[in-house]
Amino acid sequence: MPSPRSPEDSSRASRATWVAACWALLALAAAGSWWHAASPVSLPDGAAGRLPCVSYAPSQRHAGRADQSLTAERIRVDLALLARRTSCVRTYTVAEGHDLVPAVAHELGMEVLLGLWLGRDAAHNERELARGIAVAKRHRETVRAIVVGNEVLLRRELTPEQLASLIRRVGAETRLPVTYADVWGRWLDHATLARDVSFVTVHILPYWDDEPVAVDQVIEQVDGLYTELQRRIPGKSLFIGETGWPSAGRPRGPAVPGRVEQARYLREFTVLAARRGFDFNVIEAFDQPWKIPHEGTVGGHWGLYDREARPKFAWTGPVVDAPQGRWIAALAVLAGLLGAAAAGRGGRDGTRGRAALVAFGFVATLVTLGARQWRYLFDANASFVDWVVTLVVCAVGWLALGRATRTLATPRVGPAPDPIPRLVALILLAGAAYVDLGLVFAGRHRDFPVWLFAPGVLAFAVTSLVDPKSRASALQRRGGSDELVLASWLVVAGVLVPWMERFANLASVGWGSASMLLGLAVLLPWAAQAREHHRAADHPGPGPGEVVQHHADDPDRNGRAGEPPRSPP
Repeated sequence: MPSPRSPEDSSRASRATWVAACWALLALAAAGSWWHAASPVSLPDGAAGRLPCVSYAPSQRHAGRADQSLTAERIRVDLALLARRTSCVRTYTVAEGHDLVPAVAHELGMEVLLGLWLGRDAAHNERELARGIAVAKRHRETVRAIVVGNEVLLRRELTPEQLASLIRRVGAETRLPVTYADVWGRWLDHATLARDVSFVTVHILPYWDDEPVAVDQVIEQVDGLYTELQRRIPGKSLFIGETGWPSAGRPRGPAVPGRVEQARYLREFTVLAARRGFDFNVIEAFDQPWKIPHEGTVGGHWGLYDREARPKFAWTGPVVDAPQGRWIAALAVLAGLLGAAAAGRGGRDGTRGRAALVAFGFVATLVTLGARQWRYLFDANASFVDWVVTLVVCAVGWLALGRATRTLATPRVGPAPDPIPRLVALILLAGAAYVDLGLVFAGRHRDFPVWLFAPGVLAFAVTSLVDPKSRASALQRRGGSDELVLASWLVVAGVLVPWMERFANLASVGWGSASMLLGLAVLLPWAAQAREHHRAADHPGPGPGEVVQHHADDPDRNGRAGEPPRSPP
């Protein structure tokens, strides 16, 4: 015969049912987000014709590392693809095989903006200059101009005087047009450098501006900026040496990366350029994962083509962010329904409905969140260490969610042990706290890894809502002061992160909410338990041998109404 349930057990079971229902609705919403991501978005068509020039670094389809030396054949495959859309490529160095680009470009009838990479190391600069000058002399008919240094002033690696001297040297030795490339702010600060170049090469990358704006407002800003540059640097023609928009990575305020946003910017920019007569170069041909450790996820996703040299979007017609989204949504709902049917048949009387809701929520979440995680992992990871760390976080989060699911489906009678072990809790809390430290104090290149931590956050929320006393008791038993400290920081950072982004994008708000929820799932049960203990200390029960006084007319206290109270035996 089953043991009778206490009021607390009944309350726990009721909470479990409501949490299961909310989880099922949340899983449906997640499936709906995938369906929405597969919806075609209507955009203005891009300008007809070819792109004037495109930044080139090799695609990764035939190489495991981006820094290995190039071969002529590998360059030929890449340039043959690019030749369908442009007749010019811009390079950034003549080292590691990039000096072969002009010869291959000549075979395909293309021109090259030959880049020389300069920095603090004088010996390296000398080698780069000597090789670049030799390559330019051999391929005068192919080298359209020489770009002597890229954003050297922005990185503060050379002074304007040192840079000007090197530019004059290259121009004198090659008798070819020379230029220097930097962001528009550095050109305005050092406009006198224009007298040493044949034309001014300026980078206009609205995503990286100190005051970024949304993609639907950015074309007007670019137009105005170009006009201001013409006014401030008279007498020299302007060449936009880099412009583009990233397809993945963290938003910066209202500037949100994405395939649709990338397509919109480049389409609208090419129309503006055709109308205004801009000469420009798009950054870049192919996604470059090797940039991710230096610039974050966004740094590796500026390409017109992905790392496997597949085009990201068409230049006319609607654009889709996630073409596979509807398949994922349909699979999530179908798998969730099958899981719910199986759980409902196998459940006990009185718990079948809750078991079905839990099964639907877990299975549908596994599909929708799993797909989001895979997309994030593939976009954000560039090294073996990255993969190991992020996969550990994923595994720990799903382990916690699996254990939380079991607790939710069959809430026990009486107190239950904490379903989230200490090590699992510490990994999730410490990992999220580390991310928040980076975002608050050095967040320019850091992601909002909502999907990476989502299963773990959901596990903490479920267990804290269903059985907060067990969570608090487990925390007190193991003396989890470190967990309390981490959780407190997560709550504070959960406000700071979206505030620093001016609440201008959903990614920062989502991460702030996840961070705060993770922290509150630790702090609130602990605070409630501490308050209950404090109340019990203020109103202690009777000690041994003490007589409990009750009202004589209370039949539920000590026998029948009207009888005197009895002392315990």
